[in-house]
Amino acid sequence: MATKGISKKYNLCNFCSLRLESKKSKNTTEKCFICKDIFQKVDDIVGKALMEIAPYEFSSFETGIIIKPSLIDRDDQIKSQFQIKGVNSIKSSLNNEIAKKLSRKTKTKIKHRNPDLTIKINLKDDSYKINSKPMFVYGRYIKKIRTLAQKQRNCNNCAGKGCHNCSFHGLENFNSVEGKISEFLIRKFNCQQIRINWVGGEEKSSLVLGNGRPFFVKIINPKKRKVILRRKTILDGIELIELRKILEPPTGQIFFKSKVLILIKTEKTVKLTTLKKIEKLEMPLEIHVDDKKTMVKKIYKINFKKTASNLLNITILADGGIPIKSFIKSSYVSPNLTNLLKTQCECLQFDFKKIDVVS
Repeated sequence: MATKGISKKYNLCNFCSLRLESKKSKNTTEKCFICKDIFQKVDDIVGKALMEIAPYEFSSFETGIIIKPSLIDRDDQIKSQFQIKGVNSIKSSLNNEIAKKLSRKTKTKIKHRNPDLTIKINLKDDSYKINSKPMFVYGRYIKKIRTLAQKQRNCNNCAGKGCHNCSFHGLENFNSVEGKISEFLIRKFNCQQIRINWVGGEEKSSLVLGNGRPFFVKIINPKKRKVILRRKTILDGIELIELRKILEPPTGQIFFKSKVLILIKTEKTVKLTTLKKIEKLEMPLEIHVDDKKTMVKKIYKINFKKTASNLLNITILADGGIPIKSFIKSSYVSPNLTNLLKTQCECLQFDFKKIDVVS
């Protein structure tokens, strides 16, 4: 490393002199040729960063900075002129200095892989951008009313991206299962948005009973991380059970089985001998999505109970993803009840009694 003569030719601050020459600078009055004394502003930069990250709970962080290209150019010029190799760049050195001071002030760890918090500092325009690592929650919900839809409409203004009109949560309102879970978790984690991955779905008029329907939630940019979730929480219209934080949700398709009670109306009265065919329904079910794609599902158990001349209850234990109403009357599900009983069948309502994830 040929560093002799740098400080004789250029005015350097202590930071740049130690970085390039491994000795302190004798210059006390003039600005550093390379960094223009930006290292002397580190305490101010750290102070502003501390104000920006104050609302966040975290145990690890990473910093990243943007500096003026002219600083990098002068640093490269000196290194080239004096053939200096194997030292940190001005950008890396400044970032390290900021990170070390933040770590001491917050008593948290610097972590370059998957930190709780990422702090982006733009020293060109003095702006700060904070990103909090997403968190994940698993739970189940029970729905005992027939007036609550599962999914919520997105905000009309931003199509779910988040804007001032929707307070950045992306939803039109909170009058659905999704809305009520979102409102609860947004408040709990002090975040702007959540994203729910449902294990199956139901109609607005359907009940979800028994052990409830499983769901996975991604908490986006949470400010609170040390959240305690109760195993059972009563909200308006739904009950949340088995709530807990998880490291990450499962990847790929989630397979599950459902026990479903279906109320059916038949156009004509069906004889008992014909009804008994239901219990001997041939499997598998073929669901013709389009001309090219066919899904195959299975009903593992099926039984019926006649409640009136043209009304019957059917209980099935089946793979998730079977379109219940189409199984009752549609031609694109084969076999279906309408063809089997040789009379038009209509699904009046269906409720979920139990839902189990298949591992």
